[in-house]
Amino acid sequence: MGLKDPVSLDDTVWTILHIALFLGQKPDSLNSVVNSFGFPLPLTNQKRNRRWLAEDVKAFFVKRSQGELHEPITKKIDKTQTPKSMRLKG
Repeated sequence: MGLKDPVSLDDTVWTILHIALFLGQKPDSLNSVVNSFGFPLPLTNQKRNRRWLAEDVKAFFVKRSQGELHEPITKKIDKTQTPKSMRLKG
């Protein structure tokens, strides 16, 4: 009939629906993925109706599958140390 599906992987700008189609998952389950370390920043809005360049999203998943993305090392706090200027009641 000449009708086009509203979400096509050939689009240059992707929404969460594009990513869900690309990964074969439900869009609701992808919030942790798009908020994870190394995922490209959205083009405009940081919260609603986010959009990403398709090339950047594909590159992210290639790097992630090859183990090239590592989360930054967080410093562990040594609980046995206390600041000298602080007095604790006890």
